Amino acid sequence: AKDGSCDGNFECGHAQIGEVSGPSCVGVGRYPCLTTYAQSITDSSCIGEQACRSLVSYYGETPNVSSGSCVGYRACYYAGFYGVLGPSISASCKGDNSCHYAGFYFYGYIPDAYNSGSVGDLVGSCNGDSACKELGFFYGSVGNVMNGCNGDGTCQSVAYEATQSVSAIVDCCNAPDGFCAGVESNDGLVAADPTCKAGVNLADTLALIEEESESDTSPFTEKQLCYGKTAVENTVASLSKGHSTAAVRYGVNKAFEDLGCDDKSDSEICIFLNDALEILQL
Repeated sequence: AKDGSCDGNFECGHAQIGEVSGPSCVGVGRYPCLTTYAQSITDSSCIGEQACRSLVSYYGETPNVSSGSCVGYRACYYAGFYGVLGPSISASCKGDNSCHYAGFYFYGYIPDAYNSGSVGDLVGSCNGDSACKELGFFYGSVGNVMNGCNGDGTCQSVAYEATQSVSAIVDCCNAPDGFCAGVESNDGLVAADPTCKAGVNLADTLALIEEESESDTSPFTEKQLCYGKTAVENTVASLSKGHSTAAVRYGVNKAFEDLGCDDKSDSEICIFLNDALEILQL
């Protein structure tokens, strides 16, 4: 590339990348993007020896790597290999081995979409040496990580193996106070860092809204589910950006109103939103 991306022998060898700019896929050492599969790698991302080697999302949407992500020795090495990695990696995975093997599965067995490791979007997260190494590895599952897991080793081996699952890590598990390495479940995550509870609750609420959208017997209208989902997504974004508790609580209240929860108090979605409000009152 004219800007210096992929310069060198096999820096992007056997890779399939839609756009590379920055420069990206360069740096000290060899093979920063060897056999990498991505929609785009931009903003000086994938810098360092084998930084993004074999990064892929084998069973998910091909990722976009941006905002200086995956910087350091094997920062995103084999991330998503035979597994799932969220389509957005932004301002994340800065540090040696920071996201090494995240969402990875390969133990000599034939993997499939139902038993492979899985990790959602990584946004402003996993910055530090081994911060998210082996996150959602070997059958484990972790949802979106947003403004979380920043600090050396803070989320290493979270939901590492079969039956282990964490819904989301939002604005928590950050050094020096939050250390969540090795947690296996939502309960374990909240025990390690109680500030994770709101993010977990909202992620579970979104999953329930998605389920209701597929149901023929939902008590919610299509419009209510659409507006409610948008309100919850905006609330998660607000939480991840460190907005005030009042701002986050406003978002939860809006979702409650958009879904018409006053008339559906026994709905699991509305119960979750009520729980979120109680959490935010603490």
